[in-house]
Amino acid sequence: MAQTLEIGRAATSPVKVPAECVGVSGVHARISIDDSGRWMLEDLDSANGTFVKDENGNFQRVYKKAITENTVIRLGQEGHSGFVFMAHRAVSPDDSYAYEFKRLKKLLKGRIEEEEALEARNARNMKIVKAASPVAMALCIGAQYVVPGLKDNADLNLWISRGAMALAPVAIGLFFGVDAGAAKALKQKRLKLLTCPRCGYPVSDFDIHNMQCSRCKAK
Repeated sequence: MAQTLEIGRAATSPVKVPAECVGVSGVHARISIDDSGRWMLEDLDSANGTFVKDENGNFQRVYKKAITENTVIRLGQEGHSGFVFMAHRAVSPDDSYAYEFKRLKKLLKGRIEEEEALEARNARNMKIVKAASPVAMALCIGAQYVVPGLKDNADLNLWISRGAMALAPVAIGLFFGVDAGAAKALKQKRLKLLTCPRCGYPVSDFDIHNMQCSRCKAK
């Protein structure tokens, strides 16, 4: 059955917005669910805007956008004056955050898989870089029997060998080195995505598996 739910500080809002969230309008946004189960979020000319969290954990301002019940919404600006909630709470406005923590478990699994894939790729690349110098030396030795006159030119042979051993790890490292930037980005993504559904602070793996925030005790 189709539903239209107006969200804000007004008493009729199905989502209870704390009194201290003064950046939220009385009637701030509307969530509509049609007969096919499709969700739509619409900002109702609020003073401080409506935002949704994207796949990287960043909030993007929206005016009208198709969402799902798992979409994380922020009413107003970042900070204590704004209010963050999962769209699911509009149809299940109870005190339990079990649904949100189950969703966090799924997100955590995805984060772990992505981080483990990066670690495996970095470990493989390190092996390639470490093998670069011996391989370069082997190629130099082989070149002595292919390039005319190289074997008999000791000075040139030494210069090429030393240069290859020094430059090979650098050149290979440019293509196969450890991606520190990607590791940092994944860490930041984790901190933004895995946050408590009530207080908004990052939650640990233990908190997620325990289904309770150790900071605000939401569960």
